[in-house]
Amino acid sequence: MENKKRDNEDEITSVRLHLELKGEGLTEYQKRMLKRYGESSTGETICRDILIPSDMPLHNLHYAIQKLYGWQNSHLRSFRLPEEVYQKLTRGTVKGWVNLVGILFQPPSESEEDVFWDDNYTKGNINAWLKRKYVGPYFYGGKLEYPEIAKRDVQRLMDKFKMIDVKEPFKDYLARAEKDGDKEIKTLRKAPLIELTLEEMDSSILIEGGTRELLERLEVSKVLASKDEMIDEDRLFPVTRELIYKYDFGDNWTITITKEKDCKDLLRNGFVSREEIACANDIVLNKHMPVCIHKNGVFLFDDVGGLSGFADFLGDIYESEDREKRNMLRTWSKSLGWSEKKIAYKKIL
Repeated sequence: MENKKRDNEDEITSVRLHLELKGEGLTEYQKRMLKRYGESSTGETICRDILIPSDMPLHNLHYAIQKLYGWQNSHLRSFRLPEEVYQKLTRGTVKGWVNLVGILFQPPSESEEDVFWDDNYTKGNINAWLKRKYVGPYFYGGKLEYPEIAKRDVQRLMDKFKMIDVKEPFKDYLARAEKDGDKEIKTLRKAPLIELTLEEMDSSILIEGGTRELLERLEVSKVLASKDEMIDEDRLFPVTRELIYKYDFGDNWTITITKEKDCKDLLRNGFVSREEIACANDIVLNKHMPVCIHKNGVFLFDDVGGLSGFADFLGDIYESEDREKRNMLRTWSKSLGWSEKKIAYKKIL
């Protein structure tokens, strides 16, 4: 919730975000377990509402999300735009994407030392370590995200493929192979990489990190627009009303992040009081840290198989008649940081 206007670029304001983790293809049993034991009001989502300082970058929001949902920063992550926004901004072309590398999108090179420049946890309290990452003042130390370095990096890619064999889309190859048994992927033509569509580039060369990952140095509040904010096509920022956060590409945890104008809906539903919001705003502005103001759903943990796997886990530990299995699962989940202990939303971060 932006509780006051910025008079200048340095003034920090308080911004409300709504985070919604949704599971795909949940069975009725899994939805029932999430409702019964996972404290999910819908049986389909685990949600958090937070206030953040307006200068918080995506990079630091990542660490806050880890704490909010109970994960331990054990897997890869990315921030992305909804597909329709991505296609509109890039016009679906390599040239359109290249023009936004270093401004909006990460460069194609992947250097672990650079991407994970501050991922230095070795031992101790993981929650205390995470807290140091999402409390300001904020600083981004990766070098590849600086515009001039990112531009130089993507230009190297274009220079390397001044002429390339353009392959047919993989889905077309699969359909054709199934139909006539042809196992060879067709080369459609030769062309410079810069002249291709993004689909043609994806079919022809492998960019390990892909082309969709957003720069993590970007401030969340500048990328996101609330429902009432106008997105001006003549200006790049804000670019979207939704951000997609993906964590652990195996379990495929996917959180949709939106920016809310205020907290009226939480007040109306009795989830939070005006005094609690005022206190949270004070912490955001004076301690330069995010505050959780509402949660719907318990903590999760890593390597459980996504939301469907977590729902099955809840069913097993609370309803299984196999005592040995229940004890084994509790011991395993505890080793990954999970606890059945109830924590008030205001104490999560």
